This record gives sequence, C-alpha cells and structure tokens, in this order.
Amino acid sequence: MAGDAEPDQPGPAAESTAEGRTEEGAPEEGPSPTGTEDAGSIPALLVIAPDLAEERSTPLYDWVAVGRECAGVEERHRLLIEDPAISRTHLEVRLDFAGDQAWLTDHSTNGTRLNGKRIERSIPVTIKPGDRIRLGQVELQFRSRRFSATSAAAAMATLREINVTDMVLVVGDILSFSTIAESADDRVLLENIDRLYAELRQILARHHGTLSNYVGDAFFATWETDAVPEAAKEAVTFAIESAESLPRIAAGLQVRDPDGGPLRMGWGVASGPAAVSQLTGMLVTVLGDATNVAFRLSGLAGREGRPDVLVTDAVHRATSMGFAFTPASAIQVKGRSQTVETLGARRL
Repeated sequence: MAGDAEPDQPGPAAESTAEGRTEEGAPEEGPSPTGTEDAGSIPALLVIAPDLAEERSTPLYDWVAVGRECAGVEERHRLLIEDPAISRTHLEVRLDFAGDQAWLTDHSTNGTRLNGKRIERSIPVTIKPGDRIRLGQVELQFRSRRFSATSAAAAMATLREINVTDMVLVVGDILSFSTIAESADDRVLLENIDRLYAELRQILARHHGTLSNYVGDAFFATWETDAVPEAAKEAVTFAIESAESLPRIAAGLQVRDPDGGPLRMGWGVASGPAAVSQLTGMLVTVLGDATNVAFRLSGLAGREGRPDVLVTDAVHRATSMGFAFTPASAIQVKGRSQTVETLGARRL
C-alpha cells in the first residue's frame, strides 16, 4: 500500500510550514493480534487542513504529541505546528490497540475543541475516525480504519485520590475587581489579567510553589510542607515579592483601578491541613478551613489601611525570622465563628 512505513523507521513530523514532509498512504485495516501496530502498517493518521488543497498528514503509530515544540519528544512521536495560540505541548493522541480505541488529551493553555466542542483539560476523551480537532487556528482530522469502539470512557478512568496534607496557602485578590470588570472591555480585561498572572507565575516558580487555580480576581498558590523545605518562608516571600512587583507590572497594563491608578492586590497567607485532589480534572483542588481563611484574608488585605500582605499567627510562628510583622490583631472573617489572629508582613 502506498505510504506504508516500517514501524521501526521514524515517521517524519508533519508541520504547518513548507518544510514538513507528510505521509500520503491510508491506514491499514484490521486489529493487531499483539496489541501493537502490525509490522509494515500505519494504524492511523492525523491530517492537517483536511479536505483543503493544502491537506497534509502525519502517521500515528501508537501516540503523538502535538504542539509548537514538544520538547523531549522524539520525531516519530511529535507533530509540530507553528501557531502562537498553540501551546508548546498542546495535546496528545494515544492509540489503544487492545481496546480498539483512540484517546485525545488536552494539555494546553488556550484549549482544544473536538468536533466544535471544547474538551476538559487533562481528561482523556475517545475519538473516532473522521473526528476533527481544532487547536489555535489549525484543524486536524483523525483518520483510521480502526479505533471505532464506543465503550464507556470509564474504561480509561483513574480513581481520583483525595489526600489530606499540611500546606501553606497564598491567595492574591485584585482590589475592586467587580467594578473594573463592569467597565472594562472583556477581551482587554482577559488579556491584561493573563499578563499579570503570567508574571506572578514566574515569581511563584522561583519560590517553589504550585499554582492551584486562578479565576477572575483570585490567584491561588500552595506549598506542601512535607515536600517544600521552609514552605512557610517561601510562601510569605512569594506574597511579599508579588506585592512589591505589582506596581511595576500594573504600570504596563491597560486595565486600571476605578480611581485611575494601577491595579492593586491584597494577599492572604494561611497554613493548616487541606484536602487535595483533582476533582475538576484540571488544576489541583484544595479545600479546607485554611483555604477559606487564605481567601478571606486576601479580601481584607490592602483595604482600609491594612498591609498588602496578611498572614495568620501560625504562619508568623513558622517564619518569624527574616520578616517584619505588625502587631497581631484578631480579625473576624466571613463564614467563620472564631476570629483569626492576623499580622501584616513585609521585608525587614
């Protein structure tokens, strides 16, 4: 059959540029008796720009990563596409020979659509021959004479663990965000908040934290005390450095505070046990009293004369060296019967 390739010969990575070579052969028919690809066959193809004059295809032997770079992935297992809206490693497609299924998993920043519908990040979904995958401005089509089984997605499901672990949690909250969002253009608001949070992620990486989630006006990061030495110190340093960096970052943003000044954020730092899982299938979900306290403190910090960074007394006790703290005060936070001993924090 035209276009057949030996499985031990790397298939070229098709690209959206003129340099990318393609495989033109149709996929072979029939299941593999060994659970892997038949010798001398191409089990499936990913086709760029399907049904158009510039249609191009790349062979899919067992799995392939698709993105701008796909660092560390050998040529046989990558499809590189130049598009600034596509992530470095945007998605992957895997073939399940034993189950006669193919699976698509999104790992991107901007998302992936399957047959026009956005799929959840990090959740494998089955795809069938003829299905169309859109990433950025590029459309792919999955083609094969196999992998059409329609068994329940639960066959690939992994039991989600919920662990309770001691953590330090930091939440950053944009002041007056509701008022800002009411008057700002939605696209401009999104682009500016994305730029702000990209800078915060760089600071977070330097201090060994994990981004749990960010939604609208809230940036939520965590440190597991068992995994990160001096987790409390790293968390407080991150919060202080972020607060210090915000005027510089905000000066370059179009979105402004309701009074016309640069954006401001309040930061809350708390510690304690938290339940950890990936219930959403996306970013890590962290729940518990300490999480609630961190969110509530972030909504108070930087307001009514309070410092931009507020920490609980437990965090203060774990980080008393290296920072300057205001005197402790008991704050009543919403939804909690007991007050929280809180201190402002800054560099010495």
